[in-house]
Amino acid sequence: MNTKRVTAAEQVLHAARVQGRVTAAGLACALESAQLLQSPESAAELARLLNLLGELSTDNAVADELCRALEERATRAEARVAALETERHQTNAALSDAAEALRADRDRIAELEAERSRPAPVLNPVMGPGQQRLAERTMAELEATHYRRLGLNPPSVEDPHDSLLHHTYRLGHDLPEIPHA
Repeated sequence: MNTKRVTAAEQVLHAARVQGRVTAAGLACALESAQLLQSPESAAELARLLNLLGELSTDNAVADELCRALEERATRAEARVAALETERHQTNAALSDAAEALRADRDRIAELEAERSRPAPVLNPVMGPGQQRLAERTMAELEATHYRRLGLNPPSVEDPHDSLLHHTYRLGHDLPEIPHA
């Protein structure tokens, strides 16, 4: 066991937890970012090269070649890690944009469904605007009188603009035409 690597991994994991990463994937990303994770193949190759370096430490030419090979491998690994980090940032940005678009679409769908579920306004083509308001007021007064006779408080009268009966007096396209006499 290499205590330096264990201590380094411990510090990286502690820092990741302080940052709020508690899932296994988050902790693994922290270790990968700190370049503390290796594939079994690269770990085996590194061990082989270190053993070879230990055996050949007396021969400077072989040691120099091994050092160059290790430095080259480390440079390639660092470049790969940098490329993966850039790709992760781009993926996170794209995912964030897509999630925002989905939220906006969901909100818009909810608005449209709410509009569709509202009841259509009642339209009496025989009455004019003044007659319609008078009929609404008369019905409200009759209902209030009925409630009082039963000893109940009548419901409050709605503002005519908020009423379910309020409309713009335009005929819809789906209504039959009224013949003019």
